[in-house]
Amino acid sequence: MIRKGIKMGIIKLPSRSKKFYEDNVDEIFNSGNLAEGMWNKRLSEWCCEYTGANYGLAVNSNGSGIFLLLRLFKEYRKKKRIFLQSNTMYGVRTIAITSGLELCGYVDCELDYLMPTYEKVVEFVSCLEKPEETVFLITHIGGWVNPDIKKIATYCKSMGVALIEDCAHSLGSLLKNEHTGLFGDAGVYSLYATKAVPAGEGGLLVTDDKELSELANKFVIYDRFDQEIDIGINFRLSEISALLCYSVVKETEEIITQKYEISSLYLDSCKKYGWNYINPVANNQRANLYKFILLSRSENPAEEFEQLKTRTSQVYDYALGRDRREITKRHVCLPVWYKLEKDQITSVLTELSR
Repeated sequence: MIRKGIKMGIIKLPSRSKKFYEDNVDEIFNSGNLAEGMWNKRLSEWCCEYTGANYGLAVNSNGSGIFLLLRLFKEYRKKKRIFLQSNTMYGVRTIAITSGLELCGYVDCELDYLMPTYEKVVEFVSCLEKPEETVFLITHIGGWVNPDIKKIATYCKSMGVALIEDCAHSLGSLLKNEHTGLFGDAGVYSLYATKAVPAGEGGLLVTDDKELSELANKFVIYDRFDQEIDIGINFRLSEISALLCYSVVKETEEIITQKYEISSLYLDSCKKYGWNYINPVANNQRANLYKFILLSRSENPAEEFEQLKTRTSQVYDYALGRDRREITKRHVCLPVWYKLEKDQITSVLTELSR
């Protein structure tokens, strides 16, 4: 959200998304098929086509998708404990605990990308007893892919650690042209109202694990037909919600492209006036620009950022574990949502000049 005293822009959707929804919503009412129909199926299929995943499942939120995965890993993959990264949403902690897994700690994060490095993950796992009984729920932050995710995934696999990717921020983000969610065992995207690709509510689960996909599909319908598994909750979308989600996600590239048009203006000013920032395209990245993040390595980051009044809240203004790098204090975010108002952009550019 935007800082207190600064008007927050209204979340906007592509005109093609609105038209597509309007053109198709009446058919849902006319058919009487309000649940478990073609739009849930098309949304799941779109996710596979877009990301290259072998299996996809539409769910009603990122959180429900993550919870579902953690319960399955506890019940059917013999996992007992879970660890997180220190810089992530408090809700990730509550999901982890609610899953029934024992929360056993947090991996420290670094300032460069606000995420844990490969070295930090190795340092943490090396201190664990029976790492093969654990799950690492890693979060891609701000629209960037964790730059060490491939090495982290390889290491976790070698140690028997299940790797679940929290992809709430990263629909459309790429590392060497590869999407998040498929480096580890599975991942879940968010379509929440404030995310890079916003559809109000919704989540997209992706995996290349056939057995896991089959279990997930059973879970969300209580396995009421086969009656083979003992756990399950309805985490499905209604057909109306699935249609809205589909209408928005099919315009993902338009949304990201427009955000890059805004960010190009910010980047020019950052380079001109010497601001440190996380580059959205460096190191083989294509961030989706959920956030535009400035960094401070000065002794007094609050003073350095003081002139920037038109900014949103930090990605997170708290840490779940230790914050040795003072990440919460050393970054700010500039507004970069789809179709951001011109007066907001002008204010940002004026404030960046120094």
